[in-house]
Amino acid sequence: MVLGLRKLEDRSFRLELFPKEPTDAELELFFSPLERTIHWLPTIASLSMLLGLLGTVIGINSAFGAMESQGKVSLEVLAGGIKDALNTTIVGLLVAIPALYFHRFGENKIRYISELLVKDFSNSK
Repeated sequence: MVLGLRKLEDRSFRLELFPKEPTDAELELFFSPLERTIHWLPTIASLSMLLGLLGTVIGINSAFGAMESQGKVSLEVLAGGIKDALNTTIVGLLVAIPALYFHRFGENKIRYISELLVKDFSNSK
């Protein structure tokens, strides 16, 4: 996706694709597959954050369950559950942060390319 958008930054390439001014409908058809693709990224980010949170809750719950079954509070028992909880949080964030970054990057790149297309034909009038 990124390489195709980078090619669109070249004015001569854009003019090959659109020799005359594109209509709004043509622009919509051109950009809609890209927009549909990048709109999955926030969903992936949200789900990964929620799954990380779920893992955190499960890890803490298992730590307290282990302490309850042993009948005593100990750092060793608590540490294992907390470690699992933090690991799932880390994995969730490692998925969510890049997904949100690439979503913003893609949105901004599509907006920039569409602005270039508008400028291409507004200068020729």
